[in-house]
Amino acid sequence: MHYILYESEKDEVKMVQKKASASIHWLAIITIIFVMVSGFFIHRHRAYITEAMHLPFHDVNLQEVEDGLYSAKTYTSFLHLQLEVTVKDHVITDIKVIENAGYDGETARPIINKMIEENKIVVPAVKGAEIGSMVYISCVSTALSPQTKSENEGQNAED
Repeated sequence: MHYILYESEKDEVKMVQKKASASIHWLAIITIIFVMVSGFFIHRHRAYITEAMHLPFHDVNLQEVEDGLYSAKTYTSFLHLQLEVTVKDHVITDIKVIENAGYDGETARPIINKMIEENKIVVPAVKGAEIGSMVYISCVSTALSPQTKSENEGQNAED
């Protein structure tokens, strides 16, 4: 069956085709922008993971840590963290946050409670804030590390 289109109907078909073509064009542009933005965030997150993996993680035996107040700073491109760690009778009694600015800092903060409750530096990361948790662990291990002990000796509390 053949249809005979009048001139006005032909114009209407052309108009619909132009609108469909324009819609496809904009959809393609939006898709490209979405892919580019997603790629940027994925790349940035991977860079954060790589940087966190290269932080110093010291093997600290709390039985060898003397009573006192220890401090450390861990600065990354995504999080600036400064902590004061209090140790009494080989037990972490307090971890005070002095500076906490950046990605995952506040979200990872509950890891402090886990460290104090378990009296361990290396504890499971906070779900959804794994990268920030790694920075906290690094910072506490740096504060209590024998390598940084000499830097902290002037700050240790008296018995």
